[in-house]
Amino acid sequence: MKTRNLRPGLLLAALPALLLQACSGILTSEQPARQYYLLVPYETSPAAAEPMAQIGVSITAVPGLDTDHIQTLGADSRLNRYSNARWPDHLPEVLTSVLRRSLESSGNLDTVESAAATEGAWNLQLEVRQFYGRQDAAGDTRSVIVELAGTLVCADLRQPVRLQASSPVGEQRLSVVVAAHQSGLDSVTRELLDLLKRSCGT
Repeated sequence: MKTRNLRPGLLLAALPALLLQACSGILTSEQPARQYYLLVPYETSPAAAEPMAQIGVSITAVPGLDTDHIQTLGADSRLNRYSNARWPDHLPEVLTSVLRRSLESSGNLDTVESAAATEGAWNLQLEVRQFYGRQDAAGDTRSVIVELAGTLVCADLRQPVRLQASSPVGEQRLSVVVAAHQSGLDSVTRELLDLLKRSCGT
């Protein structure tokens, strides 16, 4: 009788341990944590105080690049991902934010959400066509390619825009690959600012 009375108590005492063991595979993961990398605006010396022009900035991406994964293109044209490496948001949102802040840092541009909703505002529409590391046949990333293309409307003129830069990757480390992305983005931003100065008088 005593043995029978003790069995339910022993089962109840062991139940939490059994449940914890059963759930341990769900609550833990052997996968490395995601790593998020930030791109920053290109900083310029503010121009002399002038009436600020308003410009609407809109960026989209070709299929395959509208993602938050940091990517690479292999020698066989296969699009791959760097393991667990992410941008803070999908690429078009990231580049729209960074590019807007870069334009504002010039001192005489004020970015707006929609140029169509603001009378007299300029309009910059870009598409991300390349924004990834380029790998060789051995799988090593040798460079980062950045390409943005679209149209610019300012001063009653509409003109095509094509911005491209290539940055070398000296070491096979993710931080170096991200730095090459930043370098390429800085290069096309400088090119864009020069274009705005030539064509729009900023």
